[in-house]
Amino acid sequence: MIVFILIFFAVLIVVSVAAVAGFSIYLKSRKNSLNPTNQKQFADAPPPRSLFAPTDEEIRVLEGEEQARLDARQKEAERRIVFERAEKVREFEKIWRAEPTKQNTVELFRLASESESAEIFSQTAENVIQVLHHEQAGGLSNKDLADLLDSHLRILPQQERFSGALFWIKREIERLRQKSEEKS
Repeated sequence: MIVFILIFFAVLIVVSVAAVAGFSIYLKSRKNSLNPTNQKQFADAPPPRSLFAPTDEEIRVLEGEEQARLDARQKEAERRIVFERAEKVREFEKIWRAEPTKQNTVELFRLASESESAEIFSQTAENVIQVLHHEQAGGLSNKDLADLLDSHLRILPQQERFSGALFWIKREIERLRQKSEEKS
């Protein structure tokens, strides 16, 4: 029986050595089968990141919020500029109403066109046309008024010139020119 146990342990040792040798050969052949791109994958570890550092997504969100704040500030500044220009026009319109001369009318249209707003220019033109037609003041003929309106209308930015707020002014310019031709 001792012989049987010795043979059993001898076979067990031979099988174990064969298994270890076979496994080591398998690992060596597997390591050699990795292509170079996969080997680099294991060579360089990703850079460490602080536990509390923001992720790329959080950074994009923060940048978006910052851009939104900058846009809001810019729009507010543009709105303030338009308001200030409108106030200049309204202040000078008070002076013009007190003395509606040709010189003041030209200055009023200049300020209105420099406001770069079709609405401000339209309101100013409407007020001037009403005052000049009802009071026949200012020493402006229909042709002069049409020329003033047309020339100052062209000073406005292109997107404002084609807005609906100025459509009636273009019609009024045509009407004023027709009236001046009828009188001639």
